[in-house]
Amino acid sequence: MPNNLKGGHNMSLVGKKFIIDAGHGGQYNGVEFPRIDGSLRREKVITLQIAKEVRTFLENKGAYVYMTRTTDVDFGGTNADDDINKRVQFINNNLPASHALVSIHLNTPRGRVGNFYQTGAVASKAFAEEITAVCKPYYSGIGTYADNFAILRETTKANQKVLFEVDNIDNDELDISWPSIIAGLIVKGIENHLG
Repeated sequence: MPNNLKGGHNMSLVGKKFIIDAGHGGQYNGVEFPRIDGSLRREKVITLQIAKEVRTFLENKGAYVYMTRTTDVDFGGTNADDDINKRVQFINNNLPASHALVSIHLNTPRGRVGNFYQTGAVASKAFAEEITAVCKPYYSGIGTYADNFAILRETTKANQKVLFEVDNIDNDELDISWPSIIAGLIVKGIENHLG
């Protein structure tokens, strides 16, 4: 992680609670992209890697972190949409009220990269804009967008919610150090906004 993202043990997040959602999992791979060696880069693997690093960084700053998943599992849905609905139910029924929720995803090779918030959600928009601002020096074309994803619309455990499409699945840097940098950027955005 770049030194300007590491920071010290900032007391501003001590005791705050965060829900970190690693997108997809289990039988639901999310987007995939073939590597040169013939293996597949899978969204579900990279989102979990990033989510775990976000958890570590936040916990090192004294925050409490609640993960939707810590292994390669799904939520028992009969299809991808049903699995998202079950993920929402898991959050609403099992996780505590938190300061913010961040759902981590990867997009298709030509999909938008950026932070999505529920249309009309003012607090979430400001949160999304802060993460985007932190990321701008590291990304070209990153944006902040209103949308209507179930994870943002239906979850009730956080007032500030962002779905972050952290990159396009075809970026080979995802196999090197980029996921750790992304995790640091997410935490810096959280710290700037809620610290």
